Amino acid sequence: MFNFSKFVLVSLLVFGFSNVFAQIETKTYVVYLKEKSKEKFNPYFYFDIKNIERKQLAHLPLYDERDLPLNHNFVNQIESPQVNILVASRWLNALFIKTNFEQITRIKKLPFIKQVDVYYASKQKVIASENIDLLGQSKKILAYQTERLQAKEFANKNFTGKGIRIAVFDVGFSGADKHEVFAHLRSNSQIKATYNFINKNENVYLGGAHGTNTLSCITGIYKGQKMGMANDAEFLLARTEWSSKEDKQEEYFWLAAAEWADKNGANIISSSLGYGSDWYNVNDMDGKKSVVAFAATVAAQKGILVVNSAGNEYQDDWKTIITPSDADSVLCVGGTNPFNDRHINFSSIGPSADYRKKPNISAPGHVVAANPNGSIRTTFGTSFSCPLVSGFAACAWQSNRSLTNMQLFAEIEKSGHLYPYFDYMHGHGIPQASYFTNANKNKPLANFVIIDSLKQNNEITIQITDSAILNKVKVFEAFKASAIPKVDSNNKNIPHFGFNFYWNIANAEGKISHYEVILINTTDDIIIRPENTQKGNILNFHFEGYTQTKTIE
Repeated sequence: MFNFSKFVLVSLLVFGFSNVFAQIETKTYVVYLKEKSKEKFNPYFYFDIKNIERKQLAHLPLYDERDLPLNHNFVNQIESPQVNILVASRWLNALFIKTNFEQITRIKKLPFIKQVDVYYASKQKVIASENIDLLGQSKKILAYQTERLQAKEFANKNFTGKGIRIAVFDVGFSGADKHEVFAHLRSNSQIKATYNFINKNENVYLGGAHGTNTLSCITGIYKGQKMGMANDAEFLLARTEWSSKEDKQEEYFWLAAAEWADKNGANIISSSLGYGSDWYNVNDMDGKKSVVAFAATVAAQKGILVVNSAGNEYQDDWKTIITPSDADSVLCVGGTNPFNDRHINFSSIGPSADYRKKPNISAPGHVVAANPNGSIRTTFGTSFSCPLVSGFAACAWQSNRSLTNMQLFAEIEKSGHLYPYFDYMHGHGIPQASYFTNANKNKPLANFVIIDSLKQNNEITIQITDSAILNKVKVFEAFKASAIPKVDSNNKNIPHFGFNFYWNIANAEGKISHYEVILINTTDDIIIRPENTQKGNILNFHFEGYTQTKTIE
């Protein structure tokens, strides 16, 4: 027989438990505050002396309103045992918290709350790089990853990053506290601070191989061979990423790390991280939408050079750069194939959503890097082109400490081996140390001529005129049937024989509608048939250091 009283009791229990679960279910929120602390602020007590030095060199104010601490009275009223404060951001004047419905309802009613946003994004993480066992050519790759940027030019001048402090953001640095390639960092006390923004402690030596890989491409030394160029730089190591999931919370950890790096006197932020299709669309990559673009922009305004990977999305539907590389003051680094100096097949391309020039420069995306277990391996990703450039930037800055961060940014672009040529795959090319050591200040001589027949048959003929290059090409021609390998689709073949000829077509505002790289391994003329030959469009050509432009009439 139906027992009504038991039914009521069970129903009430179910209803009660449902309400309890509703109360204890947690979500993540960003809580923006209306005002900053009104306490007196002394930058000399708050900031590391390297922070003060950086700002004085750049003629920046020692602090502004964004540096002021959060109002402690407000924070105390928000805090409770049920409110987990994940990040407290001075620059945003906000708290990133995890709490339940009851607590967020209470917080929203507080009179000093400006705005509350909720976030849900979370998915399994895929680290955008690949490790493979060492191959017979690994020694060549190891030498190439620094020598392609002319590392010996810096070494000859004793530019090793000394006096420059680099903050590295990553998923963690497993084994870096024991690996032989970092022995010099330990013996010389070059790691100045560490912080794990996930676990809220100083242990960053966990989390997988990625951070160890990237750090080695800035500063590693393997059996006397440099893996990166900034061997005498100082380091701040920050863990800002989970190893198992991708979550928008990581953007706030990146923000917190940027504030921490600024406070601790970083000159450079090296970030082989980025965020795209997990919670954005391509049109959001305008340098203004994301939290990390905001953080990177503020860091740049405070005199820090921010270097970030373009991303590894080219083979996906996304294809383009990810954030914070989309920010205009972030040095966005694309990846090149060490076997042919061209775009490597996974590297994200430009432009930004608002058609700014991205990537700014490029560097090898196939390198030899350190593994947590004490070994080294070859690995792929724009994750590694970024730290190579970060180490380069430290040496370049050491060569001229009077440069501001944005002046250095521009000089690194000018040092690109393609400059002033630019395209959306290579940027201005691979930075060259000789630009900073005054070894290549001579203007390159013309090595090709343009024969225009656009009006007759819509063609442009390029004739190579450099006799030294032509003699080398003749050698290539003699052996091309048997000795010239075809570059395979994975960009993992042995080095090609030949020279790269670059060209593009752009409108008067600089927006590129087509770009191409032609392999020159024959003495035959190059025939180009450009589309969109509208009057006023500009054709740009680059070959072996020499750039020509032609305006369509």
